[in-house]
Amino acid sequence: MRHTLIEVLVLIAIVVAYGYYQIGYAISIDDYISDEIWYVSSARNYLNKVFNVYPRATSLGYRVTLELVVIGGSDYVSVAQKMSEEIERLGGRVIKSSEYYGSGDNPLYAICADVPEESLRLLVSHQYVKGYGVGYCYPNAGNILNYMNLEHPPLGKYLVALAMVACGDRPPCWRLPSIISGAGILVAQYILLRAILSGFWGRVLSLVVPVVTILDRTFRSMTLVAMLDAPLALFTFLAFFFSTRGKVFKSSAFLSLAFTTKFSGAFPVPALYSDYSRKKPPALAILLLVYVPLAVFIVLSVPLIAFRGGFLQWWSEAVEGAVRWHIVTKTEPGKGPPIASPWDWLLGVNSFILHYKYETGVGFIADLVASGNPVLYVATAILSIYVIPYVKKLPDEGRLWAYTWITWLMYVFLWFIGNKSQYSFYMVQITPLLYATLGTLAYYLSDVNNVVNLSRAWLEVFKNLVKYLRGEARLRLKIEVETTSSEAISSP
Repeated sequence: MRHTLIEVLVLIAIVVAYGYYQIGYAISIDDYISDEIWYVSSARNYLNKVFNVYPRATSLGYRVTLELVVIGGSDYVSVAQKMSEEIERLGGRVIKSSEYYGSGDNPLYAICADVPEESLRLLVSHQYVKGYGVGYCYPNAGNILNYMNLEHPPLGKYLVALAMVACGDRPPCWRLPSIISGAGILVAQYILLRAILSGFWGRVLSLVVPVVTILDRTFRSMTLVAMLDAPLALFTFLAFFFSTRGKVFKSSAFLSLAFTTKFSGAFPVPALYSDYSRKKPPALAILLLVYVPLAVFIVLSVPLIAFRGGFLQWWSEAVEGAVRWHIVTKTEPGKGPPIASPWDWLLGVNSFILHYKYETGVGFIADLVASGNPVLYVATAILSIYVIPYVKKLPDEGRLWAYTWITWLMYVFLWFIGNKSQYSFYMVQITPLLYATLGTLAYYLSDVNNVVNLSRAWLEVFKNLVKYLRGEARLRLKIEVETTSSEAISSP
């Protein structure tokens, strides 16, 4: 009992330290970080356009971004000046104008201002205004006031929108869902490993793994920014967490949430099917792994279905269009962020930089980078290959091992069918699983007998391979079907 109390206190200290660091960093960056411009903007558009909710970003009435009617860049400066004067006449205050908007390859010709509530209606109906969005100033990107991010499911944006309503439309508030997701992952890692591993070293590894996870740059960066990947990682981990505890209905619920956050939430399905079908009839396993996630996705998309004008229009954009978008390369190499294959993620190659900060005397340095921990990633991969002969003898019978690598292999499959626009930050879905897998491998291989037995098994594999190459042996595939009455029907 005393040991358990100490462990819980250490875990709390780990989570509090993580939260303190992340929240502090989130507060220090008072603007959009990387792809937050797309996900946060679309979450705000959900509130404005779908739910008719206007999040507060200022104590002075409302903050509003007004898209202006202009003919070109030179006309924009003149119109922006006139609108600035009108805003000030109505008691408002300009926050961003032509010094921020109107430049670049795909500019937004706009002005952002704080205005009294009674002046909002007058401004949005002004002859120079063709569109508007209420909340934190929108980024300088053309058509961003209408962008809904339909290529991804809605749940991740709902979470950001909820944070905006509950906390305010400010950068630290946007990032709370990701920070909370990261904290949830750390707690789930501890509980999972504590259940799988026993003894003193089991206790130690259950606490070491969350610490190692915090030190991972991909995990730390992605559980800070207001993107979809941190909630995806949490739901993916919890789907396995409940599956390994025999609670397949809860597991299916979290798989559904992962899928409704990002379509890659479905990547663990093959691993989960193997697990579910051992506990439930295959028909029920298929229901829980395919139809339930689809049903949850559709139900949570009902507001968007209504907004887009009906099911067929929404299906064309959010399902058919999304599938086409996900299976092709979207940016050519060298014309966007560095593309990274799934094996690059493990090697720390072509890392995605999310943010730079300025250091006096040094210049700009990359402070948020999805570069992971290549040494531990590669070590986990090597050890995972090493234990293959006895993978079923791992503490959890190899279920975490299979779940981790099957999820990763689905990204490999996606790469080979055509989507070369993958980025290193995708790894955050797998990172918590990979470190938990490393913990189980370290625990198993700490027994010298297991290392000896594995070495013998690999020696036997190499001997048989030599025999096969010499023509002294041949491969046979045996399929065995086990009936409910335990009768076995086999074919060579």
